[in-house]
Amino acid sequence: VTKPFDLAELRARVRSSLKLNQLVRMLAQRAQIDGLTGLWNRAAFDRRWSEEYSRAARHGHPLSLVLLDIDHFKSINDTFGHPAGDAVLIGLAKLLTRELRSNDVACRYGGEEFAVIMPDTGTNAARQTCERLRVALESVVWPRHPERKVTMSIGCVGCDQVPSVPAERWLELVDQNLYAGKRSGRNRVTAASLEEALGMKIAV
Repeated sequence: VTKPFDLAELRARVRSSLKLNQLVRMLAQRAQIDGLTGLWNRAAFDRRWSEEYSRAARHGHPLSLVLLDIDHFKSINDTFGHPAGDAVLIGLAKLLTRELRSNDVACRYGGEEFAVIMPDTGTNAARQTCERLRVALESVVWPRHPERKVTMSIGCVGCDQVPSVPAERWLELVDQNLYAGKRSGRNRVTAASLEEALGMKIAV
């Protein structure tokens, strides 16, 4: 806008710029939302995990990371059809949104796997939350297959003070706990502190 300017034109241009800026922000946010479940997607998880890890490392705040995997999900799709599988994914997303705190970060990690970042949450509190989520999912009656229960296996690794491993290694340890639970029979929470997950012991 060059001087002298018309006040009405200036207002119109400012409104247009603000609206454009808002649209750009909305598009950027939508690019990080999973289209089916409405949760954050993998790209958003990678960003938030890096941020929360850095914050915990810098300030020594507790932090826990969780991976959840729906047990025998392929058989739900094969037996009842993909709409039934989608309904399970959406139902789990709603359960996470309802049961988790507002500052917890729930993401669809990929396929039937979900991730939850729990800021300011130590190992024991995270373990209790995971068990509550496990029981809640197992209790759901699904309209498309009321006779078929849906369960999930959960891996969790928490830290009460300053993390002792890089963020990538922490994620690997959570994944190892998840698959330890699946190998042990599924429908269970396998939780440990960072120190336990690194080899002292694994609490199941």
